[in-house]
Amino acid sequence: MTTTVPEGLSVALHQHAKGVAVVTAGLATPVGFCATSLAPVSIDPPVLSFAISTRSASWAVIETAEHVSVNLLADDQEDVARAFSRPGADKFGQETRWYRDSAGLPALHGVLSRWRIAPVERVRVGRSALVVGLVVDVERGSPGRLPLVHYDGGYGRLARA
Repeated sequence: MTTTVPEGLSVALHQHAKGVAVVTAGLATPVGFCATSLAPVSIDPPVLSFAISTRSASWAVIETAEHVSVNLLADDQEDVARAFSRPGADKFGQETRWYRDSAGLPALHGVLSRWRIAPVERVRVGRSALVVGLVVDVERGSPGRLPLVHYDGGYGRLARA
């Protein structure tokens, strides 16, 4: 697919505020990456989607994983987002505070919520892939916390009204 990028697209996309999630997978060796493309597709059936670069070190595992974990970050987890955004970083070191969930997937402590999804479609689009998955389990974190938000190339927090 070859197209011309419309002028101003990058600036316009920076103006779009997005929630921040870390997608993890790997029953043997854990992989993970920071995703700001998480989107609900349907409630009935419960379906979520996210995008991943096919050049990502995580793609080889995500491409064939039976399940992945989507960890929605809280506003005090910017350090986690930055760690999972850096290529080649030790994402699963002690400072990450991760564990294996009941399905054996890598999971992060302290998140707002975690969804285990079973990918049903992986559609390549340019240098990325859109992963669409059925939600098979949901784990809620502590109530009353706010999500981490990505906006204008940086991280921010919401203010309660």
